[in-house]
Amino acid sequence: MKNIIEFIENKNTVIWGMGREGISTFNYIRSVYPEMHLTLADSKTIDPSAYPNCDFIDTEADGVDFEGFDCIFKSPGIPVFNPEKLSGRLTSQTEVFLAAFGGNTIGITGTKGKSTTSSLLYHIMKSHDDNTIFVGNIGIPCLDYIDRVNENTTVVFEMSCHQLEFVEHSPHIGVILNLYEEHLDHYITMENYIKAKSHIFSHQCENDVIVLNCSDLQTLSAYTRKGRLVTACDGLGECVPADISVSGTTITVPNGSIEISHDDTCLVGKHNLYNIGIDYYICKSLTDMSDEEFKAGLRTFRPLAHRLERVGTFGGVTYYDDSISTICRSAINAVKSLGNVGTIILGGMDRGIDYTDLAEFLKTAEIDNIVLVGQTTERMRRLFEEAGICERIQVYPCYYFDEGVTKAKEVTANGKICLLSPAASSYDMFKNFEARGDEFQRLVKEND
Repeated sequence: MKNIIEFIENKNTVIWGMGREGISTFNYIRSVYPEMHLTLADSKTIDPSAYPNCDFIDTEADGVDFEGFDCIFKSPGIPVFNPEKLSGRLTSQTEVFLAAFGGNTIGITGTKGKSTTSSLLYHIMKSHDDNTIFVGNIGIPCLDYIDRVNENTTVVFEMSCHQLEFVEHSPHIGVILNLYEEHLDHYITMENYIKAKSHIFSHQCENDVIVLNCSDLQTLSAYTRKGRLVTACDGLGECVPADISVSGTTITVPNGSIEISHDDTCLVGKHNLYNIGIDYYICKSLTDMSDEEFKAGLRTFRPLAHRLERVGTFGGVTYYDDSISTICRSAINAVKSLGNVGTIILGGMDRGIDYTDLAEFLKTAEIDNIVLVGQTTERMRRLFEEAGICERIQVYPCYYFDEGVTKAKEVTANGKICLLSPAASSYDMFKNFEARGDEFQRLVKEND
């Protein structure tokens, strides 16, 4: 099999971005070529003593000029404004890994649900076959696991749009769960964002498989597709015929059907049944796993933190942390899934997302209070006022997060749910959505 050596041998190499993935790339190259001279580029100061035999580029002070380099390992999330100038030289961990092990790989992406779906798939597949690994956007750089992969290994790879943006290889099974407005601060247009996602299937062969949400078929029809198409209906919009579908608690796939009762999973909501259905299809396609084995794995899976996570009941109010919510659809799904929501906390970094769908939903939602926080506070308040929402739901513009949580605790009635599902990014006030969720949980439990 190919490996990273073929990408860097006798090449002048720069690692662009020294976060978790950049450090992982450095460590792997050093394990293969202990004395190889490398260049490290980052906007933050790098401690030279930690990286011997390296040159350093301060991209903040000196800009980005990689003219003299043959191989450029770019970390996810770093914007490339003139990719054509780097053509043939730009690569990444994801590209290297898929070049070597794409045939072993199940790649899962989507605006929402990819972490839960990929984590659940790994959990169930691992219980059936120990030769299964989990890498990618979940926080595990794929090169950290490259020495554990053999020809029989199953790789579950959670793939972000940033990891897919410039790849020229695709996984054997690719999944796009859904597509909504997201990361437009990076991609500027929705078209650019969708194009990045499409790379999960655009380099597949005829013996590969792509699973697409029926809602996105028209949007994705502009992109070349060679793999066998499997359609999936999430049931969140109009229900249409699909290879993978959910009706009530019954999941139907081309090679079987299964009934998922309340006792079989602690994941709530129809959107999660859809995610389970994707995993059920993959398990039935790749293994001889019985339905009982699948259910056994499903029963022992615990939801990831900050994804409709039940914090607890305090003072008669039950609190849920859905800090992962950064778009309208995820907030809408959270309210629908839980029911009995008395107060929802919305808002965060303003990336220009259109909140019209959320406003339309809130016009008829059975919610008593909306608490607004973050940069989006005033824009959301105006939108909700224009939509007539303020006439039937009490709206509290708080801006500051701690004040918002305090207000939510104050106004939520006994027996009701207080839900953090912001429909906005966290970066205006927090390092990431995990930090926002942790702070919500701390404030909820404070004085209780």
